[in-house]
Amino acid sequence: MTDLRTTFPTRPESTPAFPKARLRSPLGAWPVLLPALAITGVVVAATGRMRSWPYQEWVQTSAEFHQQNVFTAPIAAAAATYFAGRLLPPSRVFALPSAARAGRQTVAQHLGLLIGVFVAAYLLGLLPLVVVTVSDAEHGGPDIGAMLTGVLGLALATAVGYLVGAVTRTALTAPLSFVLLFGAAVVGSSGDTFSSLAPVLYITPVLGSVQSTPFVVYRLAFLTVCAIAVVWTAVGLLRRHRVSGRFRGAAALLPLLLPAVLAVPPLLSKPALFAYEAEVPQVCRAAGGVEYCVHGGHRSRLDLLVAATDAAVQRYGRPAPFTRVYDEALRGRPVDGTDEWRPEAPDTVLWIPIQPQNPTETRPVQAVYVLSGSGACRRLGDAADPESVRLADDLGGWLAGTVRSHNAFAGLPDSAVRQWIAANVDRIAGCTLTPESLPSR
Repeated sequence: MTDLRTTFPTRPESTPAFPKARLRSPLGAWPVLLPALAITGVVVAATGRMRSWPYQEWVQTSAEFHQQNVFTAPIAAAAATYFAGRLLPPSRVFALPSAARAGRQTVAQHLGLLIGVFVAAYLLGLLPLVVVTVSDAEHGGPDIGAMLTGVLGLALATAVGYLVGAVTRTALTAPLSFVLLFGAAVVGSSGDTFSSLAPVLYITPVLGSVQSTPFVVYRLAFLTVCAIAVVWTAVGLLRRHRVSGRFRGAAALLPLLLPAVLAVPPLLSKPALFAYEAEVPQVCRAAGGVEYCVHGGHRSRLDLLVAATDAAVQRYGRPAPFTRVYDEALRGRPVDGTDEWRPEAPDTVLWIPIQPQNPTETRPVQAVYVLSGSGACRRLGDAADPESVRLADDLGGWLAGTVRSHNAFAGLPDSAVRQWIAANVDRIAGCTLTPESLPSR
């Protein structure tokens, strides 16, 4: 009698009973690795200018987590479409009618790999900016809700791209996914109409403001529902193909109705995108009879602001027509007085925008705008006399210490210009200067 135990080959002693599961691509590493490298490279390059700022703000760094979706989301979507298009045609093992794993397990394996790698690459690209912000930010901390919006946006883009590949079952539609996701980013960044529905905003908050809580919560909920609906649809399409042997997927698309319904409320009633910080710290200093205050996150800019503005006031030679110079980031605090400059207003506030990407606090731009009468000329618009506008701009250049050869005040003694300013305060404030009113040489 034949011994059945010797009929079949036995498993070597060193071989495990079940092979270990490995998270790897059935197509090899490059279809996943190349787009991941592209995502990291795009983010590192796009945030390079931010990393060179003289200081950082957590509110802007947090916003970059979703703003960088503008190019990375299309890359992830196109790569996912290529991946699905290569693996889900009828001839592939994942899409055969007899494939028992077609459906949830297949989608989980594919999207688990794609989303995991792409999100990791995305966060890796943002890591240098986060490190610089940890080192250079002077106030606050990360906005986790805003950051999660970007992560969910990239995951959703990957799932959408995979769904496109599952529907078309060809890698040739990868460009379609790229255009589709890039178009979504453009629509979201074109205004506040679709801001609740797309990760990329048309404007980002600066220090002193934050993304409003209802807005962030809705975006997180909407993106989560969209991701679930897209994955659910992809699973349904593969299951329906396995059961029927044909790719009849109209019924499997029904889950997409849920995000469509959820998108209606913010289109009918636009939510507030931003809100002032609840608690705004400030740092103040007095100089030349003027109080200077900045947000606590701009404390390193206070001395620069005081030096630049006070220099213009000293050249002006008279008491400043404003008693306080405040950082725009303090707008959330109650302030007594008016922010509309008038010669007779005894308690006027001059607001200065202080932003790391445009450090104007080192130049007395706003102060000169008021002191020279340029602000009054701009308010008059077309009604302002061009010659008066030119003279106001020339006076502004003199006050800022940047007199050029063609400036009407070039070569005049400082004392003569100050005496002339004292005698023409009303003309300066009313934008009615004329060449005849200039001091004699």
